[in-house]
Order: sequence, then structure tokens, then C-alpha cells
Amino acid sequence: MSLPPPKSTHSQILKSSALIGGSSAVAILVGMIRVKLTAVYLGPLGVGLFGAYSTILGPLATLAGMGIATSGVRQIAEAAGAGNQEQIARSLLTVRRASIVSGLLGMLLLIALAYPLSLATFGDAKQVVPLCILSVTLFIGAVSGGLGAILQGLRRIRDMAMQGILGAVLGLPVAVPLMMLWRVDSIVPMMLVTAVMGLAITWWFTRQVTVVATKMSWRESWMEAKPMLKLGLVFVSTGLMGAGVAYLTRVIIIRKLGLEANGLYSSAWTLSSYYVGFILGAMGTDFYPRLTEVNHDHAEVNRLVNEQTEVGLLMALPGIIATLTLAPLVIMTFYTAEFMPAVELLQWQSLGLMGRVIAWPIGFIMLAKGAKRCFFYSELSANVVLLGFTWLGVVDFGLAGTGMAVLALYLCMTIWVLLIVRRLTGFRWSSACNRLIAFAAIASVGSFVIARFLPLAWSAAIGALLAAATAGYSLRSLTRLVGRNPLAAAWEKFRRILQPSRSGQC
Repeated sequence: MSLPPPKSTHSQILKSSALIGGSSAVAILVGMIRVKLTAVYLGPLGVGLFGAYSTILGPLATLAGMGIATSGVRQIAEAAGAGNQEQIARSLLTVRRASIVSGLLGMLLLIALAYPLSLATFGDAKQVVPLCILSVTLFIGAVSGGLGAILQGLRRIRDMAMQGILGAVLGLPVAVPLMMLWRVDSIVPMMLVTAVMGLAITWWFTRQVTVVATKMSWRESWMEAKPMLKLGLVFVSTGLMGAGVAYLTRVIIIRKLGLEANGLYSSAWTLSSYYVGFILGAMGTDFYPRLTEVNHDHAEVNRLVNEQTEVGLLMALPGIIATLTLAPLVIMTFYTAEFMPAVELLQWQSLGLMGRVIAWPIGFIMLAKGAKRCFFYSELSANVVLLGFTWLGVVDFGLAGTGMAVLALYLCMTIWVLLIVRRLTGFRWSSACNRLIAFAAIASVGSFVIARFLPLAWSAAIGALLAAATAGYSLRSLTRLVGRNPLAAAWEKFRRILQPSRSGQC
């Protein structure tokens, strides 16, 4: 007797994306308002300083987190999948304790490195005290990451969505008065207050998680944490590489082109990453655990990745085309005329991020299969390529060269990761995926050419038509895949977020 065909996961992808994506949409909307106000009240200099602080904190935040926000999800999900209530309680307590200890170590590390980091980044010691104050955000971030791992590991998707909404909405009324009163001097207290609010909101939702009472010594917690930390070490090392390259990129820009150029880079990167980050973040919450569950079934793994790629491209393509062709209007809407030199950079980055959407799902195969070494070396090669192309790009093409480096990175990485996963699972894109990838590539490159070589009025008009056409195509394709209008289904699912629920699960 033949087995029934595997059930399509397109509907599940959209279901989880509706919950996290809905909250992310709110966060993005609030974030865009915040970006606009930041540009108005802080200017390019303030935006550049904020970006420099963020890139300093990035590598240390990754180290302070010890990969717990990712490896903790796996450990908790395994316990929850086995239905062992005692083990669930022990895993939750272990994650909490590990995140507190790692956060304290990260805070002390930044205090110790504040002086040399200030000299290396800014050329003087004026930022030592602000960096010491910001060290508190490393502790807060590590604890928040551990608490967030509890919500995701237990698949409390609704709670995660509400957490994102509250964090975005409540942060704006605090940040705006600070910027209005203190201008550039508001950056440090604003970052600190935002971190505290985020921790409070995450703690509120995790305290609603009920587990059986358990007692563990710190020694027992250490033994429980060892497997989690070993896996976390892989994420830490790759995360540090990425954060380190981001930091060195900022240093290259600041030293070669100036602090204001760094502000332009920050503005373009923020805008280009908003939409794609929203799409991938919304889908990724549920994709990795589902892929891990079937990692021994290569045919099922390959099918899930193909379906994830289809949905990701269909959701991302209209926004990328709109950003490519309407880049000057996007910059003027969310920033000011001072940021117009970032237009070309934004277009190059947006074109490159199409490659990220394509490469992102297949990269998860390495993690699901536990191919830690493959994952590490693929990330190492990616960061070396990005840093090398960034240096060459800045030297030869100025600020736009950093956007060209992003495009070169994802072209190289898509090929490289595809070769790796082909050896792991025999992965190949389906014929439907190949057609969609070709269509997306042609549409993106065509939109880029239109934006670069036609006058603004023509490129904006044609771009708006192209974005509308691809949006219609994507909506029709998603409707065909899931059997109903995905916008109506997503709205209905997101509406239920605000309704009472005991489990809070998707």
C-alpha cells in the first residue's frame, strides 16, 4: 500500500508567521517612527554615535549570551517534546541561572575593555564612561535572552508576539522625551531604559509559565548546562565573528570616510534590513524546531526547506522591489535630506538581501543535522568574504562599496552553502523553487537597473507598478499554496493574539 503524500507545511509557515509577523509589523512601524525622530533630533552625528555604540556592544552581547538564547531553545523543546515535566522544570531553571551568570561576566568584560575599545573606535578616551554604563545592558540582554528561550522552547508563540508588541509600543513614549530634552546626550540613557523595559516585559510573560516544583543545586545546574553550553559555543563563535566584522566595518567607514558616513551606513542598513528581517524572523521562530524534528529524514528536510524558500521569497519580493525603486522616497520619509547620500547604498544592500532570503532556509539544514563544523566554517568563510569585499569596496567606490560587498557576500554564500547541504542531504531546489528564484532575480535586478539609470519620477512610477504587480503575484501564489487568502487568514490569526488563552501557544 502506498503511503499518502506528505502534508504541505505552507499553511503552518503562514500561521506562525502571522503571529510573530504581526507583532514584528507593529514593532517595525514603531521603529520607523523612532528612526525618523532619531534623525530629526540627533542628526547624522547622533545616528553615527548610536551605531558605533551598537557595534561595540554587539560582539560582547554575543559573548555574554553564551548562545543560551538558541541552544536553550533546543534543550527546553526536547524536554517538552518528551512530556517530562520534571525535566522541563530543571531545564528552565538551568537556562535562567546560566543566563544570569553569563550576563554578569559580559558586563564585567565590557567594563574592563572600555578604555581600549574607546581608543580603537573613536581615537580618544571620551567614551569610556558611557561604555561602562552601557555594560549593564549586556547583563540585561543575557537575562532577557534566557527568558526568551523559555518562551520559544515551549512554543508560546502568542506570548512572544505580545512581548514584541508591548516592547515596541511602550518604548517609544520613553525614548522621544529623552531625545527632545538631551539630543545626542540621550543615547546612553535611552539604550539603558529600553533594555530595562524589555527585560521587565519578558519576565512578565515567563512568570506565567507554570512548571512542577524542583530543587537543584548550582552544581547540578552546571552539569545540566554543559550540553547546552557546548552547542551554544558554536553559536557564540559564529555570532562573535559576525559581530566582529560588523564592528570592523564601522571602524573602516569611520576611519576612511568619517563618523557622518557611518551614520549614513547605519540608516541604509536599518532600512534595508527592516523588511527582510521581519520576514525571516517571523518564519524562523517555528522553522528550526520543525526541521530538527525530522532531521534524519532527508526527503522531508528537503521538502520543508523548499516550501520555506517559496513562502519566504513570495513574502519578501514586493518589499525588496519597492525599496529598490523608491529608495529616495524611503530615505526622505524615514530620515531627512541630510541622509540622501545613502540612497545608492540602500539600493545595493537591498539587492544583496534578496540573496539572503534565498540562502537563509538552506543554511538551517546544517544546524538541524548537527553539522557544527560545516556551519562554523561556512560562517567563517562568509565573514572573511564580507570583510574583504567591504575593504575593497570602500577604497574603490566609497560608501556604496559596502553595499556592493553585501551583494557579493550572498552570491558567494548561496553557492557555498548549497554545495555543503547537497552533501548532507542531497538537497536540490524543486522545479517550483527554481522558477521562483529565477523570477525573483530577474525582477530584482531589473528594478535595480531602473532605479539607477532612470530619473526619479520615472523610476518611482515604474517601481510602484512593479511592486504592486509582484505583490499581486505573491498573494495569488500564496493563496494557491494554502488554499485560501493568506491575508485574511493572517489577520484572523493575529486578531486572536489579543484574546485570552491559557496556553499562549500557536
